[in-house]
Amino acid sequence: MKKKLKVYLAGQSNEHDSNWKKPFKAVQECDFYDWEVDSDQTSPNTYFPDDLNGIKNADILIANPGIAPSEATWIEIGYFYANNTEKPGDFCDKMIIIWQENRNPKWSINFVKKVGLVVSTFDEALEELKQILKS
Repeated sequence: MKKKLKVYLAGQSNEHDSNWKKPFKAVQECDFYDWEVDSDQTSPNTYFPDDLNGIKNADILIANPGIAPSEATWIEIGYFYANNTEKPGDFCDKMIIIWQENRNPKWSINFVKKVGLVVSTFDEALEELKQILKS
């Protein structure tokens, strides 16, 4: 039996973005780490290390920074990127970032596209995940 890939779901909570994680969790070939469920959210002393361990152990990261400021999401993205590339400037094909059409500022998308796969919808992210699983 093929080993399930570990996928970290970064970014907005389900409550704040239309239950966005549900379609991903239906993918049977993956084990998902969801910070809302899998880490102790009682204090930064517990959730920060829990979340970073989830990221460090992940094979794939799917990030939904949403349309509001998402400082924690960018820390998650940066930590995954640093752990899954050999040198700064490398492209990480194991990271999917959902950059929704109405996210601002628009100029920063060019920077984000250099680090990983960027899509604009949850459906596109799900398709990218399926492509990664095929390879």
